[in-house]
Amino acid sequence: MNFKNLLGNDKIKRELLDVVRSGNVSHSYMFVGEEGLGKCLFALDFAKLILCMSENKLECNNCESCVKFSSQNHPDFIKVEPDGNSIKIAQMREMQENIYQKPIVSSKKVFIINNAEKMTQEAQNSLLKTLEEPPSYIVIILIVSNENLLLNTIKSRCLKLNFQNIEKTEILKYLESNNLSQEFTDNMINLCNGSIGKLEEISQNIELYRNVENIIINILNARYDSVMDAINDSEILYKSKEKITNMLEYMEVIAYTYIQKNISYTEVINIIENTKNKLYTNCNYDMCIDELLIKIWEEINEKHSRS
Repeated sequence: MNFKNLLGNDKIKRELLDVVRSGNVSHSYMFVGEEGLGKCLFALDFAKLILCMSENKLECNNCESCVKFSSQNHPDFIKVEPDGNSIKIAQMREMQENIYQKPIVSSKKVFIINNAEKMTQEAQNSLLKTLEEPPSYIVIILIVSNENLLLNTIKSRCLKLNFQNIEKTEILKYLESNNLSQEFTDNMINLCNGSIGKLEEISQNIELYRNVENIIINILNARYDSVMDAINDSEILYKSKEKITNMLEYMEVIAYTYIQKNISYTEVINIIENTKNKLYTNCNYDMCIDELLIKIWEEINEKHSRS
């Protein structure tokens, strides 16, 4: 639980470990960065260390607190998640009731508010009152992707830690250590863009990503004799409605590699973006995929006929 299994952001690991060793834990933290960087995983490890009852916290994992935390049954730990699209005032009031009850097992109580920027204005104002006069035993950790949506008065009362995208070398080491190097293509690694969340999502859907990559590369290289060949070979897209946003993003990454090779496929990216916009407005799904494939096929074959 000393962040050994977490990728990247080594500076933040050192800072948090120093805090645990010294015992100088602040009342409130704000973990800031894009989605998928492991902020919540860092917060969970940090919370477990704060709550640990052993003198040697970094090597424990066996005390009553650690056992209860690992079993997700710790009375001094609460994680607040959005209820639908927001974190509501009722959730903050419930949390505040718990805040003013003293710890049961540990000497501290830890509260993680995930996607804290989704707090309503009323919820933020309620949290602010707690941050202004916190009980001595509480630690609040805000997990934030867009800090601009938070009140400045909240941000000013939190110790801010900025999470960075994970270096490509770290991702390659992770893939190698987990025997995934042969599974991931360069395009998949580029899609990760330093996000451990995206890395895990690709790992769980590796066959889907591989099939989509083959389809778009075949189209971009004009390997289909007719547009119907492209459509017939793309059945996986019609069956992956719940994943289509990720698949379209992946198509853009692949098309961008061709642009980097000085091949003018900018229009292909525009076609993909237009498809995204139509899907956002609830246009017929199958018709959107038809139009996507037809327009890309026509664009590529027109380029090849001119060359």
